Amino acid sequence: MFIVIDGIDGCGKSTVASLLSKEIAKFRPVFHTFEPGHVRDGLYRKLIMENVANPYVVAALFTVDRAEHVAKMIRPALDEGQWVICERYADSTLAYQGYGMGLDKDLINRMNDEAVKGLWPDKIFYLDIQPRLALARLSSKDKDALEQQGIEFLTRVREGYEEIAKEKNYIRIDATKSPNHIVKQILEEVHIS
Repeated sequence: MFIVIDGIDGCGKSTVASLLSKEIAKFRPVFHTFEPGHVRDGLYRKLIMENVANPYVVAALFTVDRAEHVAKMIRPALDEGQWVICERYADSTLAYQGYGMGLDKDLINRMNDEAVKGLWPDKIFYLDIQPRLALARLSSKDKDALEQQGIEFLTRVREGYEEIAKEKNYIRIDATKSPNHIVKQILEEVHIS
């Protein structure tokens, strides 16, 4: 099974994905991964952070990272029978660069289609949170260049996620709940308890 945990910055993706992976590992082999940056020692992520003012460059780097991630990590793990838990996937580029930065959404969809080569998640869990709460959560950490874009940007990204979530039947989860509560909810959805 291929599971994606997604949402705006500050929604708790990493915490939830890590806890979820530990729980699933009690029952079956699991591979916990993330985008961007799990391939090539984070090379593409570094390049993305140097180019945040150019939505096309950012989207292109995200999709190159994704293409390698799918080919070298996600697909092999699934082929070995592991469950894959991934923080972010193709729709995050659509939300951030399409809705957040105004890049052509059809272009992003075509880029994503090429990058994933038909590999779409079995379940996508959208951790929904108000941008102000998300930014408050991020206030105590060093923010990367995308996280520094501010409330208006994050609001557009969230609106994008809202549209995508409706269209693609994401499983929406209230990200203000505790991480353990969220993980329990996800485990119920994937029939592990």
